[in-house]
Amino acid sequence: MTEDDQLDLRQTLGRFATGVTVVTCLGDKGPCGITANSFSSVSLDPPLILWNIAKVSNSLRAYLAAGHFAINVLGADQRELSHHFAQSDHTVFKGVEYSVSEHGVPLLPDTIASFECRTRETHDCGDHFIIIGEVERFDSNDGDPLLFFGGDYRLCGNKL
Repeated sequence: MTEDDQLDLRQTLGRFATGVTVVTCLGDKGPCGITANSFSSVSLDPPLILWNIAKVSNSLRAYLAAGHFAINVLGADQRELSHHFAQSDHTVFKGVEYSVSEHGVPLLPDTIASFECRTRETHDCGDHFIIIGEVERFDSNDGDPLLFFGGDYRLCGNKL
């Protein structure tokens, strides 16, 4: 595939609206957080989810080594958190409020959903790793989601 084809593919994939999450774990340098929209349900029995992380991510080693992680689903009013955790910096938790799960995983407050997971499998796929987690705890709250579509954030709150 040429570079132009890859750009066209990326833009075409961007036509699929996704929610926005911050995936957190405890790394050897402290808490890690990364903005991700590659989150999906896999199975209810057992309760499994997945997300993808780029092989070029500065936090890759922390997530591949983590025994536990959390998916924090952002609400429409949490766009700044998404921007904050899109940084490639291991100090991203400076100035960010969070609590800690029983496994030491950072949990962001006031999200519309959270999933605390045990890492079950990782798969090396192309330029990403797929990380599958088994959901151990979950929580949901009222609120509209923060969406990503066509390379930009969108708000949605109206039912059809």
